[in-house]
Amino acid sequence: MANQLEHAKLTFAANAKTFALAAKFLPQERYEAVARLYAFCRQLDDLADAAPAGVNHQALVKIRQEICDGQSVEPGVTDMLALQRDHQIPTTLLLDFVDTLIDDQYPRALADVDELVRFAYGVASTVGLMMCHVFGVKDKRALPFAVDLGVAMQISNIARDILEDAQRDRVYIPATLLHWPVSCKGLVRGDAAQRASAYQGALQLLAIADEYYASAAAGYGYLPVSVRQAIKVAARLYQAIGEKVARDESAYWQQRTVVSAERKCLLIAQLFVQRLRDGSSTLLIGKIEHAEHLHQALDRQRFTA
Repeated sequence: MANQLEHAKLTFAANAKTFALAAKFLPQERYEAVARLYAFCRQLDDLADAAPAGVNHQALVKIRQEICDGQSVEPGVTDMLALQRDHQIPTTLLLDFVDTLIDDQYPRALADVDELVRFAYGVASTVGLMMCHVFGVKDKRALPFAVDLGVAMQISNIARDILEDAQRDRVYIPATLLHWPVSCKGLVRGDAAQRASAYQGALQLLAIADEYYASAAAGYGYLPVSVRQAIKVAARLYQAIGEKVARDESAYWQQRTVVSAERKCLLIAQLFVQRLRDGSSTLLIGKIEHAEHLHQALDRQRFTA
């Protein structure tokens, strides 16, 4: 188990640099639990992303069955099942996550924003809801806001990774947001009209993400004080990815958008100043109702029951 924990922490630090930086504000026990959760999710995500498309379909289906059975001989899955038992994580969340990845192994194009929100829920909000259990969040009023943060962060990832996703035969920008149809081949080969259309679609995605970030911020007060700042930092650093995407279209297609270490430090400092100026997020508990339209595409019973 100790070896698995060290593997999880190394995987977390190496592959989730922004999130791992934010997680440094967590107590050690919470940090380790988050690292274990991330390592499991990363393991499955890597299986889904492997080429050729669907090569790991049976492996993912097997893991799904092991989750249903509650036992496995694979170290990563075994550790996740132990984490699930220790923190009473609902099996439905794990299955929603795995099922989304099983579907995501293959070439993909999204029709509309509702489909985007459902996808983001499956790959990211489920993880945020699992983290609520890891953090010991008791008030169910927190859950819709956790869903929103997952959706927002996933949309930030999508806006950043359009070219990388196209190389895997995936377009996550909803067709309804595209002024001009795009194809994976066209984006990869550098078709100017398609890239311009995709970039404008990314800007619309980021506007959608900002609405979800704003909603998520209204729910920070439901989090235990010991973990609250880490989540605020993670959200702000992910949102900054989108801000950099929006600043320069020409640079966007040249290399993956990365927020500099200096910028991250400045944003973190600004959060602490904001905390001193505005007071505790606890003051907002119960004062802001969740915006129901943000979840019109989702089955709320799956995460609020």
